[in-house]
Amino acid sequence: MILGRKLNLALTASFLAIGATIGAAQMSEAAPANLSCAYGHFCGVDDLGNRFDVSKCGVRVPIGLSGPGEMFNNQTPGTYANWYYANGNWAGTIAPGAHSYIDWTPIWYVQPC
Repeated sequence: MILGRKLNLALTASFLAIGATIGAAQMSEAAPANLSCAYGHFCGVDDLGNRFDVSKCGVRVPIGLSGPGEMFNNQTPGTYANWYYANGNWAGTIAPGAHSYIDWTPIWYVQPC
């Protein structure tokens, strides 16, 4: 009886440890890493390390990224960055000072401001 109880406790502890490890991996994937980007710039990177760094207002820039990645809008307060699909339609925006994960595959252009 004592051996069975010890075995149950050992198995429970093992499952809890595995669950905690899996949970930690999922949590780290949910929060963007600290992508470096010069002040006044909008930057992005994909999981292959390809990146863009743009700052010229009013210009849509083709980015050539695909797959998962992240972005960081390090522009001045009140300056929102946008990204666009291949057909030129608006796809999204990010506030100044914000980091975010994104799937770059459908995104072809970015415009910092």
